[in-house]
Amino acid sequence: MKRTILASIFGALSLNAFAASPSYDFVKAGYVQADIEDAGNFEPTGFQIQGFKSLNENVYLTGRYGQLSEDVSGVDIDLDYVSAGVGYRYGLTQNTDFFGEVTYEYVNLDIELDSISGEDDNGYGITAGIRSMLSEQFELRGAIRYIDIEDDETAFEIGADYFFTPQFSFGATYVIADDVDLLGVSARYTF
Repeated sequence: MKRTILASIFGALSLNAFAASPSYDFVKAGYVQADIEDAGNFEPTGFQIQGFKSLNENVYLTGRYGQLSEDVSGVDIDLDYVSAGVGYRYGLTQNTDFFGEVTYEYVNLDIELDSISGEDDNGYGITAGIRSMLSEQFELRGAIRYIDIEDDETAFEIGADYFFTPQFSFGATYVIADDVDLLGVSARYTF
């Protein structure tokens, strides 16, 4: 029974045998909105830039920078974050990869108020997931991410990209964590 279920899942992920494996050489930039639990109308928005660069067939570098901000009752709140690390991909099928990453994480919270200043901290992250080219135009991904910065947090991510050309795509990502959900849309250039 378990073998049948696993075969069905991997079969669904490899619908098009002619699709290439996911690329690990790209940059993308986009818009991000956060929904913070028990924060009322505080929903900071901003941007994120992310890049991947393969070093060989299996090892790649990854980096991400983002900035979220919102003005609440005349108080400007900014959150900057940086993530940089190394990843390893393993081809499960011709067009589906399992991947894992270890990253350095840095966050800086800046509140412009008379008696309150900024605060920053750093830590590490561990990510595991699957990326699959369902067709030549459509990539689907899912991941689980553990981040330890002062407190630990587990997040689940699902996303997809639609390729208009082999180099350019448009995508969306949804991240669910303990106290915050993130929704992002982005444009991607694969080189």
